[in-house]
Amino acid sequence: MDELRKWVLGRLDSGKTVVLAAVTRASGSTARGPDALLAMDSSGAMAGTVGGGYAEHETIDAVQQLFGPEGEAGRAGRIARDLEFDLTPETNNTQMICGGRLSVHLEKIEAEGEAARALRACFGRVEDGKPCAFVTVHTPRGRHCFAIEGENRVLFPTAPAGGERGLLAALLRALDLVRPEFRSAATFALEADDAPGLKDSSVFWLGLTPEPLVYIFGSGHVGKATCEVASLAGFRVVVTDDRPELLTPERFPHASLLRIIKSLEHPLAPCGKTPAIEIGPQDCALILTRKPDIDRGMLAELLRTEAGYVGLIGSKTKRDGIFASLRGEGYTDADLARVHSPVGLAIGARTPEEIAVSIVAEIIAVRAGVSPGKPYEQL
Repeated sequence: MDELRKWVLGRLDSGKTVVLAAVTRASGSTARGPDALLAMDSSGAMAGTVGGGYAEHETIDAVQQLFGPEGEAGRAGRIARDLEFDLTPETNNTQMICGGRLSVHLEKIEAEGEAARALRACFGRVEDGKPCAFVTVHTPRGRHCFAIEGENRVLFPTAPAGGERGLLAALLRALDLVRPEFRSAATFALEADDAPGLKDSSVFWLGLTPEPLVYIFGSGHVGKATCEVASLAGFRVVVTDDRPELLTPERFPHASLLRIIKSLEHPLAPCGKTPAIEIGPQDCALILTRKPDIDRGMLAELLRTEAGYVGLIGSKTKRDGIFASLRGEGYTDADLARVHSPVGLAIGARTPEEIAVSIVAEIIAVRAGVSPGKPYEQL
């Protein structure tokens, strides 16, 4: 999502109009759910996806229609549209057999319009590490755009005026009832009795959250490969090491932050201009160092954080020795059960790149709440 956000901002900065296409409902067997987002400009350039296949082909065609020249029947002035896809083989001629149903909402964002200002405010908040939602309300009189963050705090507009205050109050009442998630998109109707003039009004909610963070400790071959794979999978990556000659932008072009410290014995602490880090429950921490003798201390420190995933590279023998030492310091079996070691899924990986794939696959599985396999024995 971070790459898509940058793509959209780049298009808006250059004065181009963008159409967002978001999956708002999905049932049955579908390629993607309401976390899927596609963006497209008038040239046909795209970022993101709503799942591919027939639904995406038809979505792209519908987006192109929104960019159609004024004067064509049904296209002039259109800024939004809802698409419905029934992918069951019995009800269409798409040759799809997945059997799901999908709703996709299209929203046009003009570079200099209110929608772009609201979207920029939302993107800025997400870049600061906070969830936010881009919200549009379509009324018979026009479109109104908002950026809303936690606890229904309105980020944009900063000072709603006139009738917009009543509309905003109705929207916030509706959000208290619907409670859409910041990680997904949704559409819903506003009740006509919520405020005067809201009959036939609809809401598009595009929830956006910061990409989860993967903290990598160790800039060797596996750390470098894992940074690349994790970044490709949509994670932000922070790499920490005490070797500045290895921890360079050239070796880690996709890292969000490179933390050069004097000693791996204090991996989370600040060091000169290198900031401290605080690892939260949505984050992942990987010990991929070349110093087994300090891994015990590093693991002890990571277990004092709220990290949702902790991985330790190495053999079972190494793991068991470290675990025995930590038990002697008072760490419980429940504490140690948080550690994935040897790290990675059992896919027969041997090269740094293959090991990186196995690690990121395990992170994805843990975050999704599934257990596809046990770790492999690293040599």
